[in-house]
Amino acid sequence: MPTEPTSSIVRLACSPNNFPWGKTGKSSLVAQFAPNACEPNFTIKESETYSELWMGSHPTNPASIYPSGPVLSEHIAAHPEALGDASKFPAPFTGKGTTEGEGGHVPFLFKILCCKQALPMQIHPNKKVAEDLHSKDPEQFPDTNHKPEIAVCLSDRFLGFAHFRPLSEITSLFRAIPELESVSSYLQVKLRAFTTGGVQAGASSLKDAWVGVLAKESEKELGKVMSQVAKRVAKEGVGAWSSLDSEGEVWTEKVRSNLTEAVGILEEYNPGDPSSLAALLFMNLVELKKGEGMYVGADGLHAWLQGDIVELMALSDNVLNVGFTSRSEIDEHLPIVQESITFQSVDPSSIALSRTPFVKGLKRNTTVYSVPFEEFSILHTVGEEEMEAFTGPAIGIVTSQEAVTVGAKGEEGVRYERGSVFFVPAHTGFRTDGNGEVWMAFYDGDDKTKDQVGSQ
Repeated sequence: MPTEPTSSIVRLACSPNNFPWGKTGKSSLVAQFAPNACEPNFTIKESETYSELWMGSHPTNPASIYPSGPVLSEHIAAHPEALGDASKFPAPFTGKGTTEGEGGHVPFLFKILCCKQALPMQIHPNKKVAEDLHSKDPEQFPDTNHKPEIAVCLSDRFLGFAHFRPLSEITSLFRAIPELESVSSYLQVKLRAFTTGGVQAGASSLKDAWVGVLAKESEKELGKVMSQVAKRVAKEGVGAWSSLDSEGEVWTEKVRSNLTEAVGILEEYNPGDPSSLAALLFMNLVELKKGEGMYVGADGLHAWLQGDIVELMALSDNVLNVGFTSRSEIDEHLPIVQESITFQSVDPSSIALSRTPFVKGLKRNTTVYSVPFEEFSILHTVGEEEMEAFTGPAIGIVTSQEAVTVGAKGEEGVRYERGSVFFVPAHTGFRTDGNGEVWMAFYDGDDKTKDQVGSQ
């Protein structure tokens, strides 16, 4: 196996996405990174939303070689050794032509994500479901891969809904929202079957209650309920959740404050949307502070709410949206989702990412996050570092105001300003000079790092 650099580190040009849930103009971190992350002469429009920066080879929005070179997959096809051990992950695309998967692909999709409001409530299908969806509708489901993912907070704090709450918490929240007592008998049957069952209710009644809240038949009625809840919470603040005081240690002042804040955000951008009840009642509202992370598996329902994160996932753009989206999309995807997930409750502490000093950072200025997925890992470097080579590829982005000089072992370094994105081929040791920060997605199959990186 080669140990010397097989090709130079190259700068990448990436393109932002402009989904409406993104932050506007220069308030978005994506926009702040764009002048160096994108092609030369990129212009920020203050009225435009900048939601995501994709850094990878997925054909939906591939990076290219800066300033105007080929897409990354073509570059890798010309330098196949750049994938190293990651060549064992087949590209999850079908058809002919480079836009549909010819060439080489890194086994992950790296993103900067900035949101001011809720993203669609969604899951990412597992491989079996993805293959079936792709065969039926390759336009909507462009690949055959699963999409487990992680999120690490870049802003001071980040709020997001992730996985189903413990059942006892869901029943407590039902009791804390008296407006639900007025709903019709159709929905009342489903909700009472769950709440009266308590912790013993199980996945089946949880499924019926959650689907009932999102169902078309409930939309108008629960939209009114959500508006009533939002009006009461706006008036009473944290006191709107006073009935939770006697429900145990889980309902701290901070937790109830976050619930109050979430209601305000949801009603500001998604007024009268029953998806808000489906999120608030059933899902964990997770707060991350800067540098904290969490993961979501293929079975993980989630809806990010507000803040900035680095997001890293398997190489896929498949998604099933069931909330905070159009009625037609909910009706199309909800039957698939309700048959695809297990409806298991998750304690938020169990999806938190731990972090430790990285053994391959010889100057000990790098932290690596423990990721329970094979295809990718993520690290964070602050200041100078000497990095031993990975057995697979890596993509890095400079996130600090201070520039960072990056150079492969035995090569002259290149100065990268804030937002600059670069590709490190497999078996390429490198150094970073300066006081800046780099976030990096990578694959490494080395025995030396097996206890720190994605499951091998």
